[in-house]
Amino acid sequence: MRTRFGRATAAVLTASALCLTAAACGSSDDDKKPASSAGQDTAKDGADKGAGKSATVLTAAQMKAATLAVKDLPAGWKADAAAPATDEAPPKADKPVCQPVADLLADKVAGATMGGGQDFTDAKGFNILSQQVMTFPGTGAADFVKAFGPALDGCTGFKVTGEDGYPVKVEKLSGPTAGETSYTFKMTMEIPGFGQGITSHMLVMHQGTGVSRLAYVPGDKAAGAAFGDLAKRAGDKFVQGVQG
Repeated sequence: MRTRFGRATAAVLTASALCLTAAACGSSDDDKKPASSAGQDTAKDGADKGAGKSATVLTAAQMKAATLAVKDLPAGWKADAAAPATDEAPPKADKPVCQPVADLLADKVAGATMGGGQDFTDAKGFNILSQQVMTFPGTGAADFVKAFGPALDGCTGFKVTGEDGYPVKVEKLSGPTAGETSYTFKMTMEIPGFGQGITSHMLVMHQGTGVSRLAYVPGDKAAGAAFGDLAKRAGDKFVQGVQG
Protein backbone atom coordinates (compact mmCIF):
# COMPACT_ATOMS: atom_id res chain seq x y z
CA MET A 1 0.00 0.00 0.00
CA ARG A 2 1.73 3.19 -1.17
CA THR A 3 -0.62 5.84 0.10
CA ARG A 4 0.37 8.81 2.26
CA PHE A 5 -0.12 6.53 5.24
CA GLY A 6 1.81 3.77 3.51
CA ARG A 7 4.65 6.16 2.71
CA ALA A 8 4.60 7.30 6.30
CA THR A 9 4.90 3.77 7.61
CA ALA A 10 8.01 3.30 5.49
CA ALA A 11 9.30 6.63 6.77
CA VAL A 12 8.86 5.55 10.37
CA LEU A 13 10.69 2.33 9.78
CA THR A 14 13.59 4.12 8.07
CA ALA A 15 13.71 7.00 10.60
CA SER A 16 12.57 9.50 7.96
CA ALA A 17 10.28 12.33 9.02
CA LEU A 18 9.12 13.47 5.61
CA CYS A 19 5.73 11.75 5.35
CA LEU A 20 2.40 11.95 7.05
CA THR A 21 2.72 9.37 9.80
CA ALA A 22 6.43 9.44 10.45
CA ALA A 23 7.61 10.00 14.04
CA ALA A 24 4.28 8.87 15.44
CA CYS A 25 5.99 6.76 18.04
CA GLY A 26 3.43 7.61 20.71
CA SER A 27 -0.15 6.50 20.37
CA SER A 28 -1.79 9.60 21.81
CA ASP A 29 -4.50 8.00 23.87
CA ASP A 30 -4.40 11.14 26.00
CA ASP A 31 -7.20 12.71 23.99
CA LYS A 32 -10.04 11.14 25.92
CA LYS A 33 -12.27 14.11 25.21
CA PRO A 34 -16.06 14.07 24.86
CA ALA A 35 -17.10 12.87 21.43
CA SER A 36 -20.34 14.81 21.23
CA SER A 37 -18.80 17.58 19.14
CA ALA A 38 -16.75 15.30 16.89
CA GLY A 39 -18.83 16.22 13.88
CA GLN A 40 -21.14 19.08 13.10
CA ASP A 41 -23.01 20.38 10.09
CA THR A 42 -22.16 24.02 10.69
CA ALA A 43 -24.26 25.43 7.87
CA LYS A 44 -27.63 23.83 8.60
CA ASP A 45 -29.42 24.43 5.30
CA GLY A 46 -26.17 25.55 3.63
CA ALA A 47 -27.18 29.18 3.36
CA ASP A 48 -25.13 30.96 6.01
CA LYS A 49 -21.73 30.16 4.48
CA GLY A 50 -22.55 30.29 0.82
CA ALA A 51 -23.29 26.63 0.28
CA GLY A 52 -25.23 25.68 -2.80
CA LYS A 53 -24.57 28.96 -4.61
CA SER A 54 -22.43 27.21 -7.17
CA ALA A 55 -21.67 23.62 -8.11
CA THR A 56 -18.59 24.70 -10.08
CA VAL A 57 -15.48 22.75 -9.14
CA LEU A 58 -12.58 24.66 -7.62
CA THR A 59 -9.74 25.85 -9.78
CA ALA A 60 -6.15 24.81 -9.12
CA ALA A 61 -5.52 28.35 -7.85
CA GLN A 62 -8.40 28.10 -5.37
CA MET A 63 -7.20 24.74 -4.09
CA LYS A 64 -3.70 26.15 -3.60
CA ALA A 65 -5.13 29.18 -1.79
CA ALA A 66 -7.10 26.82 0.48
CA THR A 67 -3.99 24.85 1.46
CA LEU A 68 -1.82 25.70 4.43
CA ALA A 69 1.58 27.34 3.90
CA VAL A 70 4.42 27.80 6.38
CA LYS A 71 3.32 31.37 7.07
CA ASP A 72 -0.03 30.04 8.35
CA LEU A 73 1.58 27.83 11.01
CA PRO A 74 3.27 28.52 14.36
CA ALA A 75 6.97 29.37 14.28
CA GLY A 76 9.32 26.47 13.61
CA TRP A 77 7.24 24.52 11.10
CA LYS A 78 8.72 23.85 7.67
CA ALA A 79 7.28 22.52 4.42
CA ASP A 80 8.39 19.14 3.08
CA ALA A 81 8.39 17.96 -0.49
CA ALA A 82 5.45 15.60 -0.87
CA ALA A 83 6.11 12.23 -2.45
CA PRO A 84 4.34 11.59 -5.76
CA ALA A 85 0.75 10.42 -5.45
CA THR A 86 -0.21 6.97 -6.67
CA ASP A 87 -3.28 5.79 -8.56
CA GLU A 88 -3.91 2.86 -6.26
CA ALA A 89 -7.48 2.29 -5.13
CA PRO A 90 -8.32 3.08 -1.50
CA PRO A 91 -7.98 0.15 0.87
CA LYS A 92 -11.06 -1.88 1.66
CA ALA A 93 -12.41 -1.99 5.19
CA ASP A 94 -13.81 -5.27 6.44
CA LYS A 95 -16.82 -3.33 7.81
CA PRO A 96 -18.81 -1.36 5.21
CA VAL A 97 -19.75 1.34 7.73
CA CYS A 98 -16.03 2.12 8.09
CA GLN A 99 -15.29 2.53 4.38
CA PRO A 100 -15.49 6.37 4.38
CA VAL A 101 -12.68 6.37 6.95
CA ALA A 102 -10.65 3.86 4.94
CA ASP A 103 -11.06 6.05 1.86
CA LEU A 104 -8.88 8.68 3.55
CA LEU A 105 -5.94 6.29 3.39
CA ALA A 106 -5.66 6.77 -0.38
CA ASP A 107 -3.62 9.42 -2.19
CA LYS A 108 -6.55 9.95 -4.56
CA VAL A 109 -10.27 9.94 -3.81
CA ALA A 110 -12.72 8.54 -6.36
CA GLY A 111 -14.70 11.25 -8.14
CA ALA A 112 -12.48 14.08 -6.92
CA THR A 113 -9.95 16.30 -8.62
CA MET A 114 -7.00 16.45 -6.25
CA GLY A 115 -5.05 19.57 -5.36
CA GLY A 116 -1.33 19.50 -4.75
CA GLY A 117 -1.42 18.99 -0.99
CA GLN A 118 1.33 19.89 1.45
CA ASP A 119 3.28 18.12 4.19
CA PHE A 120 5.04 19.81 7.12
CA THR A 121 7.28 18.94 10.04
CA ASP A 122 8.12 21.02 13.09
CA ALA A 123 11.60 22.37 13.78
CA LYS A 124 12.82 19.12 15.32
CA GLY A 125 11.09 16.86 12.82
CA PHE A 126 9.09 15.66 15.80
CA ASN A 127 5.49 16.34 14.75
CA ILE A 128 3.99 15.82 11.30
CA LEU A 129 1.17 17.72 9.58
CA SER A 130 -0.33 17.01 6.16
CA GLN A 131 -3.18 18.66 4.26
CA GLN A 132 -4.84 17.63 1.02
CA VAL A 133 -7.47 19.75 -0.76
CA MET A 134 -9.72 18.32 -3.46
CA THR A 135 -12.85 19.30 -5.36
CA PHE A 136 -15.95 17.45 -6.54
CA PRO A 137 -18.62 18.35 -9.10
CA GLY A 138 -22.19 18.95 -8.00
CA THR A 139 -22.95 17.90 -4.42
CA GLY A 140 -20.03 15.48 -4.29
CA ALA A 141 -18.09 17.43 -1.66
CA ALA A 142 -21.03 17.63 0.74
CA ASP A 143 -21.91 13.97 0.14
CA PHE A 144 -18.33 12.84 0.76
CA VAL A 145 -17.96 14.64 4.09
CA LYS A 146 -21.47 14.04 5.42
CA ALA A 147 -20.87 10.29 5.07
CA PHE A 148 -18.51 10.60 8.04
CA GLY A 149 -21.45 11.26 10.37
CA PRO A 150 -22.88 7.72 10.26
CA ALA A 151 -19.42 6.26 9.71
CA LEU A 152 -18.04 7.69 12.96
CA ASP A 153 -21.24 6.81 14.83
CA GLY A 154 -20.97 3.17 13.77
CA CYS A 155 -17.27 2.54 13.33
CA THR A 156 -14.86 2.14 16.23
CA GLY A 157 -12.39 0.08 14.26
CA PHE A 158 -11.85 -2.06 11.20
CA LYS A 159 -9.28 -4.17 9.44
CA VAL A 160 -7.80 -3.24 6.10
CA THR A 161 -8.38 -6.33 3.98
CA GLY A 162 -5.86 -8.00 1.70
CA GLU A 163 -2.44 -9.55 1.98
CA ASP A 164 -0.97 -6.54 3.77
CA GLY A 165 -4.01 -5.88 5.92
CA TYR A 166 -3.80 -4.38 9.38
CA PRO A 167 -6.24 -3.19 12.08
CA VAL A 168 -7.26 0.44 12.45
CA LYS A 169 -8.82 1.87 15.60
CA VAL A 170 -11.21 4.82 15.09
CA GLU A 171 -12.14 7.28 17.83
CA LYS A 172 -14.17 10.47 17.72
CA LEU A 173 -12.56 13.69 18.90
CA SER A 174 -14.01 17.00 19.91
CA GLY A 175 -12.40 19.78 17.95
CA PRO A 176 -12.98 23.02 16.06
CA THR A 177 -15.68 23.05 13.42
CA ALA A 178 -14.77 24.26 9.96
CA GLY A 179 -16.57 25.04 6.73
CA GLU A 180 -20.11 23.83 6.16
CA THR A 181 -19.56 20.35 7.58
CA SER A 182 -16.60 18.94 9.45
CA TYR A 183 -15.57 15.96 11.57
CA THR A 184 -12.59 15.34 13.82
CA PHE A 185 -11.41 11.90 14.86
CA LYS A 186 -8.35 9.72 15.44
CA MET A 187 -7.11 6.75 13.48
CA THR A 188 -4.56 4.40 15.05
CA MET A 189 -3.00 1.92 12.65
CA GLU A 190 -1.41 -1.23 14.03
CA ILE A 191 1.16 -1.90 11.31
CA PRO A 192 2.48 -5.48 11.37
CA GLY A 193 6.09 -5.66 12.52
CA PHE A 194 6.21 -2.09 13.77
CA GLY A 195 5.40 -2.93 17.36
CA GLN A 196 3.17 0.00 18.28
CA GLY A 197 0.29 1.97 16.88
CA ILE A 198 0.67 4.96 14.59
CA THR A 199 -1.95 7.55 15.54
CA SER A 200 -3.13 10.40 13.37
CA HIS A 201 -5.54 13.15 14.43
CA MET A 202 -7.85 13.88 11.50
CA LEU A 203 -10.05 16.76 10.34
CA VAL A 204 -12.21 16.34 7.24
CA MET A 205 -14.29 19.32 6.09
CA HIS A 206 -16.14 20.71 3.12
CA GLN A 207 -16.95 24.17 1.82
CA GLY A 208 -18.86 24.53 -1.44
CA THR A 209 -17.40 22.03 -3.89
CA GLY A 210 -14.14 21.71 -1.94
CA VAL A 211 -13.02 19.11 0.61
CA SER A 212 -9.94 19.16 2.81
CA ARG A 213 -8.46 16.37 4.87
CA LEU A 214 -5.94 17.32 7.53
CA ALA A 215 -3.81 14.84 9.44
CA TYR A 216 -1.63 15.63 12.44
CA VAL A 217 0.70 13.03 13.91
CA PRO A 218 2.11 14.12 17.27
CA GLY A 219 5.49 12.74 18.24
CA ASP A 220 4.42 12.14 21.84
CA LYS A 221 1.52 12.41 24.23
CA ALA A 222 2.01 16.07 25.12
CA ALA A 223 2.20 17.19 21.49
CA GLY A 224 -1.33 15.97 20.83
CA ALA A 225 -2.72 19.10 22.49
CA ALA A 226 -1.63 21.20 19.50
CA PHE A 227 -4.21 19.60 17.19
CA GLY A 228 -6.99 22.04 18.05
CA ASP A 229 -4.93 25.08 17.07
CA LEU A 230 -3.60 23.48 13.90
CA ALA A 231 -7.07 22.33 12.87
CA LYS A 232 -8.49 25.82 13.36
CA ARG A 233 -5.72 27.34 11.25
CA ALA A 234 -6.35 24.80 8.51
CA GLY A 235 -10.11 25.34 8.62
CA ASP A 236 -9.82 29.11 8.39
CA LYS A 237 -7.36 28.92 5.49
CA PHE A 238 -9.49 26.37 3.66
CA VAL A 239 -12.70 28.39 3.85
CA GLN A 240 -10.97 31.63 2.87
CA GLY A 241 -9.31 29.96 -0.10
CA VAL A 242 -12.52 28.38 -1.37
CA GLN A 243 -14.50 31.57 -1.01
CA GLY A 244 -11.74 33.89 -2.24
